[in-house]
Amino acid sequence: MAGGVALNCVANGRIRREGPFDELFVQPAAGDAGGCLGAAALAHVELTGERPSIQDAPAGRQTHAFLGPSWTPGEVESILDSTGLERQAYSGRGKALVEEVAARLAAGQVVGWFQGRMEHGPRALGARSILASPLVPEMGERINRAIKRRESFRPFAPAVLAEKAADHFDLAEPSPFMLETCQVRSPLALPAVTHVDGSARPQTVDRRLSPRFAALLDAFERLTGCPMLLNTSFNLRGEPIVCTPVDALGCFAVSGLDALVIEEFLIDRAALPASWPALAMLLRSSQPAASTSSRGVVGQNLYSFV
Repeated sequence: MAGGVALNCVANGRIRREGPFDELFVQPAAGDAGGCLGAAALAHVELTGERPSIQDAPAGRQTHAFLGPSWTPGEVESILDSTGLERQAYSGRGKALVEEVAARLAAGQVVGWFQGRMEHGPRALGARSILASPLVPEMGERINRAIKRRESFRPFAPAVLAEKAADHFDLAEPSPFMLETCQVRSPLALPAVTHVDGSARPQTVDRRLSPRFAALLDAFERLTGCPMLLNTSFNLRGEPIVCTPVDALGCFAVSGLDALVIEEFLIDRAALPASWPALAMLLRSSQPAASTSSRGVVGQNLYSFV
């Protein structure tokens, strides 16, 4: 399924459970933004006479949505150097990074998580995410009020290790794109990710495709016994998901996030200068509308701004 109607997660869940079909696949960018994938597939057929093939994918399905831009640790470090912000560097110490972040999440912190190539489509899938513990009853209300700045009734999704999903959710198949709802059947109390009707919209995380995100889930499970995290998109209400490191810094500055992880660097809210929120607002407003297409322009704005 594709098209905007296929983003209706409740309908997708019912089709999976009640429909006459053996299988269901929903294109992860099922709205207008996914038209570029269809155009590319059509061009491939016209040029080669064959359907596009996807290696190591069951039934030729798309298995991930990490198709957007990325920044190397060196590029991120250069941007952070230009801001003068204090940060903790974990170069070559990925295990230590995920253990530190897992400890913060287990303690009730809310963390902005920026890793690798950005997701294509409307869902944050562990590349441009806001993460928190699903075990804290007031966590959903806090994120809606102080971070996302949206209506209090809006639910949040759990990101769960694929091999543990069936233990907690009534899912017949993996749901890597967070595009269907199902009933929660977990032995754990999951107040921050369970909707009022007992349902959730899970994302199943494949450790082969998202190794660092899966490692974070592993570390959180070791601390809490829970193999999942609350996962919502890294943005404020009415804004697109952050794309660039500069976007992430700006959103971090004006939101209620406790910490920000960009690739191998961790920044505490306590490290932000008192003037940073106002300066970050100026930075955000100075970026061109097409900032995602030109890192050079973003960098130039950043340097002239600082």
